[in-house]
Amino acid sequence: MSTTWFSDDPEKAWAERFFLLQSPIWMLSVAFVVLSGVLRSWSDLGYLVFSIAVSLPSLVGPLLFAKGRQSASGAPYWVRFNLWIAIVVFFGTYVGTHYFFDLMGMRYAFPAKWTLEAAYVGKSGEHVPIFMYPLTQAYFVTYYTALVVAHRGLTKKLGGGVVASVALVLLLSYVVAFAETFFMATKYLADLFSYDKHDKMLGVGSFGYATYFVVGLPLVRRLDDGARTPLGAVVTSALATCMGVFLLLEAWARLVGQL
Repeated sequence: MSTTWFSDDPEKAWAERFFLLQSPIWMLSVAFVVLSGVLRSWSDLGYLVFSIAVSLPSLVGPLLFAKGRQSASGAPYWVRFNLWIAIVVFFGTYVGTHYFFDLMGMRYAFPAKWTLEAAYVGKSGEHVPIFMYPLTQAYFVTYYTALVVAHRGLTKKLGGGVVASVALVLLLSYVVAFAETFFMATKYLADLFSYDKHDKMLGVGSFGYATYFVVGLPLVRRLDDGARTPLGAVVTSALATCMGVFLLLEAWARLVGQL
């Protein structure tokens, strides 16, 4: 694709292409373990090994290529991008998952004893398996890369100014949230992962999930946008995203409540 879609910065553009090209690895891997049913025989260690394995292509895969080991200054873009994603993933998994348990009826039934979640947030009593952390890293690297590329390209093609750009953020965020729910919360995984009200989660709950992308997309797109973003600024941007998502989830709790 031309620079209509990818960044004008060669290093950032290379990373965006790499992240998208490696995405089928985790997609096909997840599809295989779900459709084959092999994951039902795993222990905590098996889940963790699998989730780390599917996250490695995005976390360290660029090191296999010369362009992934070179940077004009400081850490390469793919490192800063992964750092930003990791912070958002930790918040979303450690804290945000409780909002999905309590408000959106999400249920995990994985035979996992290794769990890690906020101690004083959430009322459902549900727990978050540790393997969800690296697995979500793989997911979010793809989601945010696709969102940045799509938003950049469509904005250039369609124009329309600030209002159109904001509308596009909202639309793309909802599409990604809806798509993950549609493809992951299926009958093939219903005994391990489900929503109490599947159809309502798809149509309405996807707006709640979309908060992660509504807040995160405008901020993550600014990384290395015209100039190298210092690591400190990357961390600040990610933490700002976490706070923004938290406030929107709180607003969802008050305005929408349980599905």
